[in-house]
Amino acid sequence: MGFFGSFVVARCDGPLAELPAMRQAGGDLSWSAQDGAWQIVQLHGGGRPADSIVQETQAPVLVAHVFDSDVAAVEAASPKGPRWECVLSPQIARDSYGAPEQLLERNKEAAPLAADWAREAGREPDTDAVAAVLAAEADPFAEDLVQELTSALGFRFESGTGSAD
Repeated sequence: MGFFGSFVVARCDGPLAELPAMRQAGGDLSWSAQDGAWQIVQLHGGGRPADSIVQETQAPVLVAHVFDSDVAAVEAASPKGPRWECVLSPQIARDSYGAPEQLLERNKEAAPLAADWAREAGREPDTDAVAAVLAAEADPFAEDLVQELTSALGFRFESGTGSAD
């Protein structure tokens, strides 16, 4: 059985996992890392905290929901820019999870929106790498694609607590 849970990327002065929106969403913290004030946390279980975290932090937020290590549904929001969504491992999402084609079409539209989101977050995205991650299939883990996406968006997270499994 693979990983079921979420990765959350947000800017936060204190521990991201302690934000009220994160506590309300639930889930068990298993790993976290930092890049300056930016943090990524991995949670087993939990809800969908993206919008409420944007309200709390007044900064861009990315949430990736991973299903059995096969697929990740990514949603990102920010105070200034548009929301964007994509699916990591789109072929598996369609073939194994019945994701509709229109959902998978969002990946084509997501790359430039993701790059704009990263720039709003103060990062320098690699637009070619972002597009490559959005087209890639999980081999072997969708969690790895989430890490590749955050790297392509310009984040350089250094391990903090726990272990990324």
